Amino acid sequence: MGIATQYDTDFYGWIQEQAALIKAGRLDAVDLKNLLEEVESMGRSEENALESRL
Repeated sequence: MGIATQYDTDFYGWIQEQAALIKAGRLDAVDLKNLLEEVESMGRSEENALESRL
């Protein structure tokens, strides 16, 4: 098993850090793999909620 990262241990802190990096234009330091996973998950959740309401 790998070493735990901030993404694994402090999700809110990780989100805040990613937002700050993007705002600062430090895209090279952004955790793209996990950020992409979260954006895709958020999209699926929204789609599922919409389908549920319909």
